[in-house]
Amino acid sequence: MNDLMRYKMLAEALVPPAAKLLYSYLMDRAGGRHGSVVLSGQKLALEVGLSPSTVRRNLHRLQHIGLIRIMARYSEEGIRLANQITFL
Repeated sequence: MNDLMRYKMLAEALVPPAAKLLYSYLMDRAGGRHGSVVLSGQKLALEVGLSPSTVRRNLHRLQHIGLIRIMARYSEEGIRLANQITFL
């Protein structure tokens, strides 16, 4: 997906501007639409300048409308790791 297509798609999406910012930022980090990112919500919040609760809420909105999939990851010991965010 080129930048123009992404901008048009995001302009039509019925989500808040913060969700659009997160989607664009994550797509840039992933290197395109078919990539994925392993990133904690806390780190993502720091990098984009939003609160952790705003990041969490808007990531779930993006998942709800089918743009991303959030997969929880755990170590062999059962310790929670950073989520994997995949573009659909």
